[in-house]
Amino acid sequence: MAAWDQIKGETPVDPSCLKDKSIKTREKLNIAEAQNILKPIVKYLGSKPSVKLAPFDLNWFQKLHEEMFCDVWKYAGKFRQEDLNIGCKWQNIQTELYKLEGDIAYWIENKTYELLELSVRIHFEAVRIHPFPNGNGRWSRLLGNIFLRQNDHPLVKWPEETIGVEKSVARDAYLSAVKKADTGDLADLIGFHREFLDRES
Repeated sequence: MAAWDQIKGETPVDPSCLKDKSIKTREKLNIAEAQNILKPIVKYLGSKPSVKLAPFDLNWFQKLHEEMFCDVWKYAGKFRQEDLNIGCKWQNIQTELYKLEGDIAYWIENKTYELLELSVRIHFEAVRIHPFPNGNGRWSRLLGNIFLRQNDHPLVKWPEETIGVEKSVARDAYLSAVKKADTGDLADLIGFHREFLDRES
Protein backbone atom coordinates (compact mmCIF):
# COMPACT_ATOMS: atom_id res chain seq x y z
CA MET A 1 0.00 0.00 0.00
CA ALA A 2 1.32 3.46 -0.89
CA ALA A 3 1.78 5.95 1.96
CA TRP A 4 -1.65 7.56 1.69
CA ASP A 5 -3.75 5.07 -0.26
CA GLN A 6 -7.36 5.53 0.80
CA ILE A 7 -8.99 2.78 2.85
CA LYS A 8 -12.61 1.90 2.03
CA GLY A 9 -15.00 4.16 3.92
CA GLU A 10 -12.24 6.51 5.03
CA THR A 11 -12.06 10.25 4.47
CA PRO A 12 -8.95 10.83 2.32
CA VAL A 13 -5.81 11.75 4.24
CA ASP A 14 -4.55 15.30 3.62
CA PRO A 15 -0.87 15.32 4.69
CA SER A 16 -0.77 19.13 4.51
CA CYS A 17 -2.88 19.20 7.69
CA LEU A 18 -0.35 17.19 9.71
CA LYS A 19 1.40 19.05 12.51
CA ASP A 20 4.43 16.77 12.35
CA LYS A 21 5.79 16.87 8.81
CA SER A 22 8.10 13.94 9.56
CA ILE A 23 5.07 11.64 9.34
CA LYS A 24 5.34 10.28 5.80
CA THR A 25 3.60 6.90 6.00
CA ARG A 26 0.28 5.53 7.20
CA GLU A 27 2.12 3.33 9.69
CA LYS A 28 3.70 6.35 11.39
CA LEU A 29 0.38 8.20 11.25
CA ASN A 30 -1.41 5.30 12.93
CA ILE A 31 1.19 5.24 15.71
CA ALA A 32 1.01 9.01 16.26
CA GLU A 33 -2.79 9.00 16.36
CA ALA A 34 -2.91 6.00 18.72
CA GLN A 35 -0.51 7.72 21.13
CA ASN A 36 -2.62 10.89 21.06
CA ILE A 37 -5.93 9.05 21.50
CA LEU A 38 -4.57 7.13 24.49
CA LYS A 39 -4.62 10.34 26.56
CA PRO A 40 -8.41 10.91 26.42
CA ILE A 41 -8.99 7.17 26.74
CA VAL A 42 -7.20 7.23 30.09
CA LYS A 43 -8.92 10.48 31.07
CA TYR A 44 -12.47 9.36 30.32
CA LEU A 45 -12.35 5.58 30.63
CA GLY A 46 -9.71 5.11 33.33
CA SER A 47 -12.39 5.83 35.94
CA LYS A 48 -16.05 6.80 35.82
CA PRO A 49 -16.25 10.30 34.29
CA SER A 50 -18.56 12.79 35.95
CA VAL A 51 -21.27 14.59 34.01
CA LYS A 52 -19.22 17.75 34.54
CA LEU A 53 -16.18 16.13 32.89
CA ALA A 54 -18.21 14.60 30.03
CA PRO A 55 -21.44 16.64 29.68
CA PHE A 56 -22.35 15.39 26.19
CA ASP A 57 -22.97 18.87 24.84
CA LEU A 58 -21.80 20.69 21.72
CA ASN A 59 -18.70 22.26 23.24
CA TRP A 60 -17.57 18.98 24.75
CA PHE A 61 -18.13 17.10 21.48
CA GLN A 62 -15.60 19.47 19.92
CA LYS A 63 -13.27 19.31 22.89
CA LEU A 64 -13.15 15.51 22.80
CA HIS A 65 -12.12 15.47 19.14
CA GLU A 66 -9.47 18.08 19.90
CA GLU A 67 -8.13 16.01 22.78
CA MET A 68 -7.98 12.93 20.55
CA PHE A 69 -6.07 14.50 17.65
CA CYS A 70 -4.47 17.76 18.89
CA ASP A 71 -0.92 16.38 18.66
CA VAL A 72 -1.40 15.18 15.08
CA TRP A 73 -3.87 17.29 13.07
CA LYS A 74 -4.19 21.05 12.68
CA TYR A 75 -7.97 20.71 12.40
CA ALA A 76 -8.44 18.81 15.68
CA GLY A 77 -11.71 19.95 17.25
CA LYS A 78 -12.66 22.11 14.27
CA PHE A 79 -15.78 21.42 12.24
CA ARG A 80 -15.34 20.70 8.55
CA GLN A 81 -16.26 23.49 6.15
CA GLU A 82 -17.03 21.45 3.08
CA ASP A 83 -19.40 18.66 2.13
CA LEU A 84 -18.11 15.08 1.95
CA ASN A 85 -19.63 11.96 0.43
CA ILE A 86 -20.83 11.14 3.95
CA GLY A 87 -22.34 13.27 6.68
CA CYS A 88 -24.77 16.17 6.81
CA LYS A 89 -24.28 19.45 4.96
CA TRP A 90 -21.40 21.24 6.62
CA GLN A 91 -23.59 24.28 7.33
CA ASN A 92 -25.90 22.06 9.42
CA ILE A 93 -23.24 20.48 11.66
CA GLN A 94 -23.85 22.61 14.75
CA THR A 95 -27.64 22.31 14.40
CA GLU A 96 -27.37 18.53 14.10
CA LEU A 97 -25.07 18.27 17.12
CA TYR A 98 -27.40 20.47 19.18
CA LYS A 99 -30.20 18.10 18.20
CA LEU A 100 -28.09 15.10 19.25
CA GLU A 101 -27.38 16.82 22.57
CA GLY A 102 -31.12 17.23 23.14
CA ASP A 103 -31.90 13.70 22.02
CA ILE A 104 -29.35 12.23 24.44
CA ALA A 105 -30.84 14.21 27.34
CA TYR A 106 -34.35 13.05 26.35
CA TRP A 107 -33.32 9.40 25.95
CA ILE A 108 -31.64 9.40 29.36
CA GLU A 109 -34.47 11.17 31.17
CA ASN A 110 -37.17 8.97 29.66
CA LYS A 111 -35.15 5.73 29.64
CA THR A 112 -36.14 5.33 26.00
CA TYR A 113 -33.54 2.64 25.33
CA GLU A 114 -31.46 0.28 27.41
CA LEU A 115 -27.94 1.57 27.98
CA LEU A 116 -26.14 -0.34 25.24
CA GLU A 117 -28.64 0.65 22.56
CA LEU A 118 -28.52 4.25 23.75
CA SER A 119 -24.74 4.24 23.36
CA VAL A 120 -25.13 2.73 19.87
CA ARG A 121 -27.50 5.53 18.92
CA ILE A 122 -25.05 8.15 20.22
CA HIS A 123 -22.28 6.49 18.21
CA PHE A 124 -24.39 6.19 15.06
CA GLU A 125 -25.83 9.71 15.13
CA ALA A 126 -22.38 11.18 15.75
CA VAL A 127 -20.81 9.32 12.83
CA ARG A 128 -23.84 10.11 10.64
CA ILE A 129 -23.34 13.84 11.24
CA HIS A 130 -19.61 13.42 10.52
CA PRO A 131 -18.70 16.86 11.88
CA PHE A 132 -14.92 16.79 11.48
CA PRO A 133 -12.58 16.52 8.49
CA ASN A 134 -11.32 13.15 9.76
CA GLY A 135 -11.36 10.87 12.80
CA ASN A 136 -15.16 10.77 13.02
CA GLY A 137 -15.40 6.99 13.44
CA ARG A 138 -12.95 6.79 16.31
CA TRP A 139 -14.46 9.92 17.92
CA SER A 140 -18.00 8.52 17.72
CA ARG A 141 -16.94 5.11 19.07
CA LEU A 142 -15.21 6.78 22.02
CA LEU A 143 -18.34 8.88 22.64
CA GLY A 144 -20.35 5.69 22.97
CA ASN A 145 -17.85 4.12 25.34
CA ILE A 146 -17.63 7.24 27.52
CA PHE A 147 -21.40 7.12 27.88
CA LEU A 148 -21.21 3.45 28.90
CA ARG A 149 -18.42 4.14 31.41
CA GLN A 150 -20.41 7.04 32.84
CA ASN A 151 -23.30 4.65 33.42
CA ASP A 152 -21.34 1.72 34.89
CA HIS A 153 -21.86 -0.48 31.83
CA PRO A 154 -19.24 -2.79 30.26
CA LEU A 155 -17.33 -1.06 27.47
CA VAL A 156 -17.11 -2.06 23.84
CA LYS A 157 -13.56 -3.26 23.22
CA TRP A 158 -13.17 -2.08 19.64
CA PRO A 159 -10.37 -3.69 17.60
CA GLU A 160 -9.28 -0.27 16.33
CA GLU A 161 -6.27 -1.73 14.56
CA THR A 162 -8.68 -3.44 12.14
CA ILE A 163 -11.89 -1.42 12.29
CA GLY A 164 -10.38 2.03 12.60
CA VAL A 165 -7.32 2.15 10.44
CA GLU A 166 -6.86 -0.94 8.26
CA LYS A 167 -8.57 -2.89 5.49
CA SER A 168 -10.19 -5.96 7.02
CA VAL A 169 -13.25 -8.18 7.10
CA ALA A 170 -14.16 -6.63 10.46
CA ARG A 171 -14.00 -3.13 9.00
CA ASP A 172 -16.19 -4.13 6.06
CA ALA A 173 -18.74 -5.66 8.44
CA TYR A 174 -18.69 -2.55 10.62
CA LEU A 175 -19.21 -0.23 7.65
CA SER A 176 -22.01 -2.46 6.40
CA ALA A 177 -23.72 -2.23 9.80
CA VAL A 178 -23.39 1.57 9.80
CA LYS A 179 -24.80 1.74 6.28
CA LYS A 180 -27.75 -0.44 7.29
CA ALA A 181 -28.34 1.83 10.28
CA ASP A 182 -28.76 4.70 7.78
CA THR A 183 -32.02 2.99 6.74
CA GLY A 184 -33.25 3.01 10.34
CA ASP A 185 -32.29 -0.59 11.11
CA LEU A 186 -29.72 -0.57 13.91
CA ALA A 187 -29.91 -4.31 14.64
CA ASP A 188 -26.57 -5.20 13.00
CA LEU A 189 -24.78 -2.26 14.63
CA ILE A 190 -26.19 -3.18 18.03
CA GLY A 191 -25.09 -6.76 17.43
CA PHE A 192 -21.62 -5.56 16.49
CA HIS A 193 -21.40 -3.68 19.80
CA ARG A 194 -22.55 -6.73 21.74
CA GLU A 195 -19.94 -8.88 20.00
CA PHE A 196 -17.11 -6.73 21.31
CA LEU A 197 -18.42 -6.05 24.82
CA ASP A 198 -15.67 -6.28 27.40
CA ARG A 199 -17.37 -8.06 30.28
CA GLU A 200 -14.41 -7.33 32.56
CA SER A 201 -14.47 -3.52 32.12
